[in-house]
Amino acid sequence: MKNKHTGLMTILLRVALVLLIEADIFTMPNTSPVMKTLFAIGILLIQANDYIRHAYRLLSTNRRLYYLSMSASIVGIGVYMVWFNSSATSVYYVFPAIELFLVTGALPVSMLVLHALVYLCAVLALKAGLKEALFPYLGMLLIVYLIRQINLEKEKGAAANAQLLEANAQLLAYSEEMKEMAVVKERTRIAQELHDSIGHGLVALKMHLEFAANVLDSNPRQSKEVIAKALGISKASMKDLRKAVDLLKEDAGKNSGGKLQESLEEIASSMHMSGRLTCQLVFDEAVEHAIPDIKNCIYKTVREAVTNGVKHGNPGAFQIEVAKRGHFIHVAVKDDGSGCSEISKSHGLRGIEERIQLLEGTVRFCSEKDRGFAVIAKIPYVTARESV
Repeated sequence: MKNKHTGLMTILLRVALVLLIEADIFTMPNTSPVMKTLFAIGILLIQANDYIRHAYRLLSTNRRLYYLSMSASIVGIGVYMVWFNSSATSVYYVFPAIELFLVTGALPVSMLVLHALVYLCAVLALKAGLKEALFPYLGMLLIVYLIRQINLEKEKGAAANAQLLEANAQLLAYSEEMKEMAVVKERTRIAQELHDSIGHGLVALKMHLEFAANVLDSNPRQSKEVIAKALGISKASMKDLRKAVDLLKEDAGKNSGGKLQESLEEIASSMHMSGRLTCQLVFDEAVEHAIPDIKNCIYKTVREAVTNGVKHGNPGAFQIEVAKRGHFIHVAVKDDGSGCSEISKSHGLRGIEERIQLLEGTVRFCSEKDRGFAVIAKIPYVTARESV
């Protein structure tokens, strides 16, 4: 928004200066109408030259043509300074210097030398005091140079912040990948434990029951002892099964089921940077009663939305809302980043869609240029009791 205002003010100032110069031209005494018309057209040609230089981005597309265009503007305004010796032409002569310092990146020494030489020639032609003319000119150059240095430092700081935020997002994603790998490893261990303990118990139980069936008629007493032992084996196997299931539920809860609010707060906390990025979370505790698949989906949606926003939008703030409304859970992740006029779905956004659609939910992505990005989802609310 600041850049737009600055550009508008620059255009208005240029227009005002051109109108003042045109007024000087048509009120100039002892000048024929033909000369006045030529001078009036000349200042408009200088304006057209400046416009073409910016509109066609000659600095990046054709540097030689850019320098030729800049030289024409400098020399042209210098001529008007000598011919009219007005404050409007003197102020207008500052514009090429501002462009050279603030737009061209690396300072073009040759153009700066030309700018200084034309100014000195104008001063000598007007027979003005050299010291009185040089000090304002050097002061103007110093001010523009300092503004240039401030802008460069801001750009370096913004680039460093962007890199830091992207690295933070990558670190968060890597951390989550490591958590998922740990979960897979632990589930593999539990599966092996199920095989070793419960599998063994089932085999032993089958063997005892077959033996009891074989001796039931011939030795009822021994059959009762074997059945009692088989009952003990079944109880032990059920106990082992409960332990294994509890471990599986606990592992699933790390990323989805048990404490979704803590996991989301961890995302918000990890993305928060004082003075640079804030992350506000509004969470409805009723969502904690949803089934693990829903909570896992919400967690991954929020994580991907935040990561995507940091990577592409350079935001200053995130607003995360997870709330139960009626029979649905509403999830909204909004940022104030740069946004985009046309949304191109990345792998991450497509992943969000796929996970939510598997739960029979809906999701939409909203964005406008310079107005941030939003991920808004609606998922049917299902508790563990309702899913049985």
